[in-house]
Amino acid sequence: MKYFIADLHLYHENVIRFCERPFANVEEMNDTLIHNWNQVVTPKDDVYILGDFIVRGSGEEANKILQQLNGKKYLIKGNHEHYLKDPEFDASLFESIKDYSEMASCRIKLATLR
Repeated sequence: MKYFIADLHLYHENVIRFCERPFANVEEMNDTLIHNWNQVVTPKDDVYILGDFIVRGSGEEANKILQQLNGKKYLIKGNHEHYLKDPEFDASLFESIKDYSEMASCRIKLATLR
């Protein structure tokens, strides 16, 4: 299965308030999003992350998150991917990292991770 997701904003404390996410803190948000992701995505699935995956997280924190998530992950960079520049970040946790990509699909199954 192929999945597409954008704007998770993991480690972004303010997105809870800005987007009225139903979490008390960033740890609860991250844990819930990881749990919900893994309820839907299997290790064999392809997941295309369309930017703004982790905000304000370090390379080490990004590694920790990526290691917990099922699926083969492909990143299309957004404007908050600062962890990519951290020397501790392990880019091999993504199948690929692209600056920009155009995609076309005739059949897309969408899931909401809340």
